[in-house]
Amino acid sequence: MKLFLVSIPVLAVFISCQSASEKEKKEEPGIEKAVENSSEIMTNPKKIAVADIPAELKITGKAQEVWKWTDKTGENILVTSVVEPYDDTEKNEYDEEGQTAELHAALFVKKDDRYQNTWMLNDKEKACPFDITCSFIPNSTTITDLDKNGFAEIKVQYLLACRSDVSPAAMKIMMWENNNSYDLTGFSWLETEPDAKFDVTAENVNLEKLPQIKNEMNEWLRTFGRYKSEKNFATAPAEFLTYARNEWLKYAKEKIGE
Repeated sequence: MKLFLVSIPVLAVFISCQSASEKEKKEEPGIEKAVENSSEIMTNPKKIAVADIPAELKITGKAQEVWKWTDKTGENILVTSVVEPYDDTEKNEYDEEGQTAELHAALFVKKDDRYQNTWMLNDKEKACPFDITCSFIPNSTTITDLDKNGFAEIKVQYLLACRSDVSPAAMKIMMWENNNSYDLTGFSWLETEPDAKFDVTAENVNLEKLPQIKNEMNEWLRTFGRYKSEKNFATAPAEFLTYARNEWLKYAKEKIGE
């Protein structure tokens, strides 16, 4: 809206100058078109160094990735961070003690020369007595403008697990646009046997649309690489779900040890 208001005086000057000659009218680009296009433009997001995080930003844990871009909300900075596993005296839901690790993501928007925290993601694997997994999937964070409305979509994707056997981690996609949030939750896919094949596709990735299998083991194995539901994308533009689904499939195969 601010960009449009700034352009109004330019429009008035252009109209007054147009009467000078028909040739000028043909050579000058239409200002209405320029305003229309500018409202759809988001600057290319880029990663910046952790050292370049403004000192005023309060970050929990160790910063991992920092993204910077400008859209219709202003100048944005996204920081993802982790708190490495630490001994936790509080017990988890199974009355166990162990180590806890945390994941955080925070969006800051510049207002009046200061950054304001717009939202925060906080998740954790609590009091794990076994092998703990709590990490953002490398290279999976994206900043897009899929619906071309000038507001960026932010997507992060991560794994959580406490396990002593070969079982998949919980996998989550969180996506935001202009303070609206959407998510997919389910499990990663692991090769439990040498001949196991990754058979998850866009057509069968949604467990909610698949008939249940009576055999308990087969039903459990079928959850590998799939998410539980698409209900939380019901109010999102269609392209958001398509994108999130493709991102889910892209990173569904868990790579333990990498």
